[in-house]
Amino acid sequence: MTLTDTKIYVIALICGLLSACASAPPPRMGLDRAQDAIAQANRVGASDYAPVEFDAAVGQMREAEALYVKRDTKNADAAAEQAEVNADLAVAKSRAAVARATVQQKTDENARLRRELLGEQGGGQ
Repeated sequence: MTLTDTKIYVIALICGLLSACASAPPPRMGLDRAQDAIAQANRVGASDYAPVEFDAAVGQMREAEALYVKRDTKNADAAAEQAEVNADLAVAKSRAAVARATVQQKTDENARLRRELLGEQGGGQ
């Protein structure tokens, strides 16, 4: 092996190691995803429609942040993942509650229109 071959080999090895390191996700990715999920839950009114799940997500996010500060990334990631799951659940429950309310409103409106229609038909005969 010549000196040039050795240089090429070393450069290729360094490039390979750098690309392997670059492909690993940064440790805050889980916390960022959880924070985004909590923000989404907040936008859909989860604190009103799914307060238990929303509060759990916020608490778990605080725990994840504290663990991250302590450099306990394994447990921080686990807490962040749980926060994300609870936030997603809060979003789903909120959307379901809004859909139920919309269906109830439409049902009530249909019943009112039916009463008006039948009342008018019954009075005209």
